[in-house]
Amino acid sequence: MTTDIITDVKSFTSALFIGETFDNFLVSEVNITTYNTFTIDGHIKKNFYTNEEYEELGSPSLSKWSSLKPLCFSIIKGKKLPLSFKIIFCLSKEATVTFLKENDLDFTVDNINGLFINIKFENNELSYVTGTSLNVFTMDKSLEQAFDSHISKFISTHF
Repeated sequence: MTTDIITDVKSFTSALFIGETFDNFLVSEVNITTYNTFTIDGHIKKNFYTNEEYEELGSPSLSKWSSLKPLCFSIIKGKKLPLSFKIIFCLSKEATVTFLKENDLDFTVDNINGLFINIKFENNELSYVTGTSLNVFTMDKSLEQAFDSHISKFISTHF
């Protein structure tokens, strides 16, 4: 788990809420505090869709950021900064498989409950924390270390 401060808040938040940099990440949860606190659970409610519609979506369990971003942007846009926001992103199974192959890790996608990025803005400070959740017990920290490095490179490449 790595915690890092993002110094270019304007560029990062622009990419987050307007750009496409984070569009393919899945969303576990969003909390935005402005004049109220708005909470979004990113877990898809399958019963909302017909079976055909749900299958057309690819039978996802979490929403993509690209689908929630316009709603979140509508909450924060205006003359005042939000008091705070927290967004918990998760890698998709496909992205996790690619990540495992690219890093030659001895884990399977079934071993991994999630690879997370927690983005937090509070007290005019923007930071992110990486996290891993496994379905198996291991003392091996190679997954955590590789994911920390991967996200650090991703952030430094874009900002």
